[in-house]
Order: sequence, then C-alpha cells, then structure tokens
Amino acid sequence: MGVLGLLAVAVVIYATTFLDPNDLKPRLADAVREHTGLELSLNGPLSWTFYPRIGVTVEDASAHLPDQDSHEAPFAAFRQAEARLRFAPLLSGNIEIDGFTLDGLRLNLERDAQGRGNWERLIDTVAHQDSARPASASRRPQRVSTAGDRPLAMDIASVQVSDGQVHFEDRQHDRDMTLSSLALLASNVTSEGSFPLELSFALKGTQPELAGNISLKSQASLDLNNATYALNGLALKGSARLPTLDDEHDQSFTVNASRLAADLNHQRYTFDKAAFDGNFHVPFLGDRALPLGGEASGEVSLEDNHALLKAFALSSGQLLRLTGSGEASGLDDDLHWQGQVEMAPADLRSWLERLGQLPPTADAQALQRVGFSSRVEGDRHVAHLNNLALNVDDTALEGTAVLGLDTPLLHADLEGNSLDLDRYLPARETQASSAEGTPQAVKESAKTQTDSQASSSDDTWTLASVLDLALNLKLEALRVHGLQLENVALQAQGQDGRYRLPTLAADLYEGTLRASGAMNVAASSTTLSFEPQLAGVALQPLLRDALGRDDIFRGTLDARAALSSAFGSDASLLANLNGKASFDITDGAMIGVNLPGQLCTTAAMLQGNSTSHEWSSDTEFNEFAATLDIVDGVIKNDDLKVTLPGIDIAGSGQIDAAARNLDMALAARLVDTADTQGCPVSNTLSRIQLPLHCSGDLKDSPAQWCRFDTDAFRAILQKTAASEGQERLREHLDRQLEGKLGQRIEEKLGEDSGSNLRNAIKGLFQ
Repeated sequence: MGVLGLLAVAVVIYATTFLDPNDLKPRLADAVREHTGLELSLNGPLSWTFYPRIGVTVEDASAHLPDQDSHEAPFAAFRQAEARLRFAPLLSGNIEIDGFTLDGLRLNLERDAQGRGNWERLIDTVAHQDSARPASASRRPQRVSTAGDRPLAMDIASVQVSDGQVHFEDRQHDRDMTLSSLALLASNVTSEGSFPLELSFALKGTQPELAGNISLKSQASLDLNNATYALNGLALKGSARLPTLDDEHDQSFTVNASRLAADLNHQRYTFDKAAFDGNFHVPFLGDRALPLGGEASGEVSLEDNHALLKAFALSSGQLLRLTGSGEASGLDDDLHWQGQVEMAPADLRSWLERLGQLPPTADAQALQRVGFSSRVEGDRHVAHLNNLALNVDDTALEGTAVLGLDTPLLHADLEGNSLDLDRYLPARETQASSAEGTPQAVKESAKTQTDSQASSSDDTWTLASVLDLALNLKLEALRVHGLQLENVALQAQGQDGRYRLPTLAADLYEGTLRASGAMNVAASSTTLSFEPQLAGVALQPLLRDALGRDDIFRGTLDARAALSSAFGSDASLLANLNGKASFDITDGAMIGVNLPGQLCTTAAMLQGNSTSHEWSSDTEFNEFAATLDIVDGVIKNDDLKVTLPGIDIAGSGQIDAAARNLDMALAARLVDTADTQGCPVSNTLSRIQLPLHCSGDLKDSPAQWCRFDTDAFRAILQKTAASEGQERLREHLDRQLEGKLGQRIEEKLGEDSGSNLRNAIKGLFQ
C-alpha cells in the first residue's frame, strides 16, 4: 500500500512538474476558434489545483465574435473557470475533464434592427464544424506526446456556473432585459446520453419594465455530431412583477413538458405534452387572480416552412376550455394554415365578470352556456371558419364566417333557430328610467345617457368606423324590445364607417315587416336612416309585447315610414329624429271605453229624447288613420281621422318623442246613420262638434290624456246659436240642462264641475 501511495504521489509530481497548463493556452484558443469561431483571450494565468481533485484554473478570460472589434464589450467573459481532471487517464498521459466550474460569467446577446442575433454566427459555425467532422473519428482519449497536442475529452462529470449575467438587447422590437444571479448545475454531461440540468436566474427588464425569478429542472441531451439538443421532463416555474399590468402582485406561472427538442441541422423544433399553468393579476380583478392554463404538442420545421400543432387546449379553471389542432405551411412568405377548433359550452358570463367586461343584461342567467366548433383555415390576412356551429344559451347558429387578422373584417352567413335578444340587452326598467321626470329633465337625462354610452364605447365606435362588414342572417324567431318576429331574414353590409341594411324581412303578428336602412359612423356624428313598412299586423299583441299593455287598441295595422336621425355628444337619438310616416288601422276598436254610447246618450238628451240601445264595452271603429311629419323629435299631425258608427272624429297636434308628451286637439261630430238606430241626430246637432283636448305624459293611460274642452265648446255653441236662432236654442238648452241632461252632466263630472259647465253653457246666450 505504501509503494502504491508513493507511486501515485510520484505521478502527480511528475505531471504537475513537466506538464505546464499554460502550454494549453494556444491549444485552447485554437480549439475554441475551430469549433465556435470565437476569439478566446486568456488574460489570467492557468494554474494547477490539487484539492479535492487535480485541475486547471483559468482567471479573467473573454471571447469576441469573429470580426468583432476588440474594444467592444466581449460576447462572453468570466471571472474564473476551473477544469477538474480525472486522475486515472493522467497515468497514461491523457487528459479528461472530470468537472467544470465557471464563476462570474458575462454574456452579451444582441439582435439588430433586421432581426439577426449575434449568437447566430456562433451556432452556424458550431453546426458547420460538427457536420464536417469525419464519421470514423474516434472520441476515445488518444495517447499523444506533448501536452499542447492532447485533445479535450467530451464527457464532463459536472458543470457548475455561478453568479452569471446575461444581457439581451433587441433593437428590432425595442427590448432590453438582463438575467442576473444566474446559476447552472449539470452532472455527467455527455453527448451520448441525457444528464440532469438545473438553471435559475433573476430577471429584470427596462423595456418593458419587469422583475422576477425563473428556475428550471430537466434532463438534457446534446448530440453535437448531429446538432440536436433536447430537454426531457422539463419543469419550469417563475414569478414576475409587471408594473404596467399590476404593481402590487406577482404574476406566477409554471411550464412542464415531456420533451422539447431542437435539430439545428434541419431547423426542426418539437414539443411534446407541453403544459402551461399560471395565475395573473389585473387591476380590475382586485386581489383575485385570473387562472390560465394550456397544453400543446407539435413541431416547427423552418427548413420545410411547415408547422404542425397535433393538439392544444386552453383553459381558465372551470370557466373556459378551448381545444383544437392544426398545421401551417409557407411560414416564410406565403403562409397558409388550417385546422379544427372547439370550445366546450362554458360560463362566459363568469369569465366576463372576472375580467370586468360584463355588460348589463336583463337576464341574469344570460351567457352562461356559450360554445362553438369550426373548421378553420386562412393566411396572414384572414381566417375562414367553415362548418361553424355556435351555441349561445338556447340559440344555435350554423354557417360560415370570415374574420380579418390584420384589418377589421367580418363576413358571415348564418342560420339559426331562435334568438331572444332582450335577454342580452339592459332591462326595460333601466332603459325607461331616463324617460321619467319633467321634459327638460328628460332631455338632460337622455343627453347624459348618450354621453355616458359614447364615453364607454369609444373603442367600439372606432372599430365600427373601419369594419368591413357583410352579414347574412336567417332566424326562425327573433325577440327584440319585446317584439316577436318570425322567419327573419337580414342583410347588412358596408365598410369605412358607411353601412347599409338592404333587407330586413320578417313575419310579425299575423302580418309582415319589410325594412331597409343605413348608418354612417365615419362623420363626426353618427347618422341613421330607416324605412320600415308594416302590412296586416295584429295591433293588440303588438302593443302588448312592445308596451306591456293590451288594453288600448285592437285591429289590423298598415304603416310605413322614412326616418332619419343622428346622435353625438349634443343630443339623443330621439331628439334628432326626422322624417315622415303614415298609418291606417282597420276593423279595430278602442278597448275599455264606448265613445259612441256616451255621445249618443248625450245627443238624445240634448234633443229631449232617451235611448234604450245597449252599448258594448269597446269603441269599435272602421278606420283610424293619420299622416305624420317628424321634425327634431316632434311628431306633428293635422289629418287624424277616426270613423266610428255614427261618429266622425278629426284631429291635429303633436307628440314630443324625446320629452315623451303629447298635445292634441280632437273634434267629434255626430252623424245620423242607418246602423245607429239608438242615436238619431237632428240637423242642428249634427253640425255641432264636441271638442276634446288631449295632453300629458305618454307613460300615463289614455284615459288621463283627454278631457272635454269647455272653451272650445263655448265657441262652437256661440257660432251655432248665431246661425240657428239664439233665443230658441237657449230655451231648449235651459230645459235640457235643468232636466235629465243636467243630472247626467253632474253624474259624469261631479256636482261642482257639472254645475260650472251648465252655467257656462247658459252664459253663452245671456
């Protein structure tokens, strides 16, 4: 044992005495230049170390890229490096590295404005040198005569890097980042198998501003001969603070992959079972984190300009799961891609709520089941969705769509079952709240609401001003603002802020709706035009669904209109409404009141007669028609015509749509007709018009709008008295007013009001 120990000591003394490590400097510089193209400068001494293993230490070394100015910061540098040697090979005169330690690494990576990195020259050189190596070259240590000619072994028991720093500057995308406190640990490093690898560093960026920490564990494999590199069983985790996103919370994530591989000779990159999971904080979520996860497998071949995504999945907890697959060709210049994508029915409402983007909806359950599936294909400019199946709650749509990728574009041809749009609009109470109050308050409220909507939807209007739109939509049923439409066919098209509605056709309450329109959002204020036409529409169910009331009218409605409006920051949509309209209601009735019965009873009393005719509870009419002129939200009419059995009514006035009030003057004239046997009318009485004045808030019932116009009736009686004979008429009216007619007036109007009316009538003839 003593002899063997002395022999080992003798060998060490011999090796360290006659093998000067500084003799390796030229060989090391040549080897680095040969294999990498780097110009290695060994500024410090090379020295032996004896404990715990024999090794060589290098201090203060740097490496410049080919053609790089020596006065520039080196591509790579280190403070100290130590190579530990295996003892047994030294006995046969060979050198094999047992371990490698690197302290104070400094690496400068740069990408120029054209997108080429300074490291790419290094990779190209390594790949060229490795591919040019003879296949028969043996990697086993060889016996050589001088230390300067001895090759470096390719197997390293361990590699350790500490206190490293990597600076990365990307001039193409204006990025600047630094990796500091970099530590790397690898053992049994070889090009013939895999070896464990651990890496960690602190990350700091100025463009964008960020700070964080990253750690990685994996089994790495390096095939230098074939220039293939892989990470197996990758486990990456990290956290970072991004002040631009949230300056109070760290964004955390993990990445796990079965295998990541790169084949530099064929420029092929693969990833198998790569999984991403993270929790992200955004300001509008408060302290709650947004979970995001993803899984994918695929490969990218730059040599073939081809990419394959075998399968991918994107999820956010239980709120979202998007899956699919695809492939792409022509990656360099003529990109074309295709695949399949599917989103399982998901609670989109909760997702939007967490993002702070949930719009107000009348139905609190809306958007809780949203999913779709489609074949997809496209290029750099557009995406085509074929065999598209879209489900939104109870609505199912099928068809095709085209989406713009570099410009806003939406072309779609869809068919569906039914859509209740009211579920996704604000509740009616919210919409109607601005209609309450005084006319001036209403106008101010409408303006405030419009300003608020315009302020909150600037991005939407910006998109609308540049969107290329072509939409064909067919629905079995559509509910909007309470109206129920069936067999709906809609076309919309336009671009650059100018859009048209060439066709809107639907069945509407036993009748039809036909309409066209246009919208211009390119100007400073948005302008709209709309031309609807209704034919044979049942009026009572229309009013029931539109206004929530079925106690006003029934009948068949025909109507048409040509309307236009504009809205911006100065006025509401209704305040700028202009146009013309007309309507005609036939075979209808005013519900809950019988106007002929009341007037005929009064007429019989005025003539000293009585009637035993039984009247219905409604006022049936043959026709109810008018034409309308609309100027700045005020609807004016001067030809209202209502034809009742035995009564003709004419009227004129206006309705302020923005202030939601009306002011109308009506005149009823009794007519002696064959079908009103209970209402005989004298020639004198048939010439007297019974005036009504209707005014008030549109939200009130019609019974609250209209009242008997005493002043107008006084003027009518004076005119009639002058033509018929004042004294005779006065005596006749006195008898009637003191008799049953006076009693009926008091019954209808009350004792005080009735007395006042009787005295007013008498006063006309004093």
